Amino acid sequence: MVTKKKVAKKKAVEETVAIEATPAIEDEVSRAMLAEMDHASLVLFARLNYGMTGMTTKTNPREEVIDLIMNAARKFKGNAGMKVVAMNEKVEVPKDHVKIRVQAGSNNPNQRPVPLGLNFVMATIPVNKDVVMHKKWLSCLENAVQKKYFVDRTDPSRETLGYMEQHSYPFSILERGEGA
Repeated sequence: MVTKKKVAKKKAVEETVAIEATPAIEDEVSRAMLAEMDHASLVLFARLNYGMTGMTTKTNPREEVIDLIMNAARKFKGNAGMKVVAMNEKVEVPKDHVKIRVQAGSNNPNQRPVPLGLNFVMATIPVNKDVVMHKKWLSCLENAVQKKYFVDRTDPSRETLGYMEQHSYPFSILERGEGA
């Protein structure tokens, strides 16, 4: 029987694994780091950070899971230039860099890391954390928009369907470096 306590414990474990092992936080996923994790944590890490949902401890041996994670991590090379800093910590933002915070939104209610792609290089940005990154990644967030439709009733004689564009992943620019 599943109790609220078990569900809360499972959610806490998932959040801990996601926070501790997000590539943007660790800067680089290494085989040594993965070797220290147990099989269940590796599968959970792969699911949460790289979207490998079909993976289980029964169907995928431990070494295979590590290999798949390492292959996925190579695709996320963009995280090498990003640095996660403590909330409201004063850091010097380098030239051509920005300090941002991505908030959870309707597209990301579970606060999973936000994937970005630029010129065949991938990166992830953790949600609700301050991140210092190169300004080139900012264009990915600025261009990620979606249309929200609504019924426009400004004219009492008719109704029209209108829309407004919103950011898919709302973010705030906290600080800009020189030239950014």
